[in-house]
Parts: sequence; structure tokens; C-alpha cells
Amino acid sequence: MTYRAAPEEIDVGGPVVAAILEDRTAEDVLATAFAQARDREVPLRVLIAGAAASGDSAAVRAAIERWAGRYPDVTCSVSARAGLDAAITVAAGARRCGLVVAGPPAGARDASVLRALRHRVRCPLTVTSCRVKK
Repeated sequence: MTYRAAPEEIDVGGPVVAAILEDRTAEDVLATAFAQARDREVPLRVLIAGAAASGDSAAVRAAIERWAGRYPDVTCSVSARAGLDAAITVAAGARRCGLVVAGPPAGARDASVLRALRHRVRCPLTVTSCRVKK
């Protein structure tokens, strides 16, 4: 599902932002974000925020390294922001970006973050599907 800003506000030439809000969605968000960055020939910014930033993000960092190895031509930067509002963190990190990729909401908190992002980001917002691992 992709949400779009008003046409006059879209900057499609900027980097892709991978917004990782939960550990369980990291693989799907990274897969989509790395592919989009490669196809657009732009850098990738990985922003770890919300629940993913407040816990042990070793699994998320390992996933980032794995995907970066699969896409060696994509320049990737990573930042984690624990303790800050996830919507504000991602919206601020998405300034001058061409696309924001986020995972599907797992609950009310994630749904409210995605709702806020729809209103705050000035580029398309793509919400990935998620393969839940049991």
C-alpha cells in the first residue's frame, strides 16, 4: 500500500528511508527498501525507531548487514533513535527523501505512527506486507 503526498510536494530524487519500527518487520522493510534504492540509484537511510530502537537491535543490525551484502552498490547509513516519538523521528529523517518504506502495524501504537507519517512525510510512503515467522 502506498500513500502519496500532494504532487507539488514530492521529491522523487532523494534517498529511500527504511523505517524499522519493530524487529519482526525488519526483513520485509529492508528487502523493499534496498530494492527501491537500487532501482532508483539513490542511497538508503535506515532509521530504527519505536520498539525496535528501545530493545536489543542486534538482530536488526544483522539483517541490515545481510541486505547490504546483497546490494553492494547501494550506499547505506543507519541510525537508531530510542526514547523519541517514532513518527517525529521518521518524519524528520525523511526530509528531502524520495520514498519511505515501513512495515505493517502490529497494534494500535504502530497504526497511529503510520497514520501520523501519512500526514507528515512529503514523499510516498510504502507499507510492506509482512511474512510473520513463528
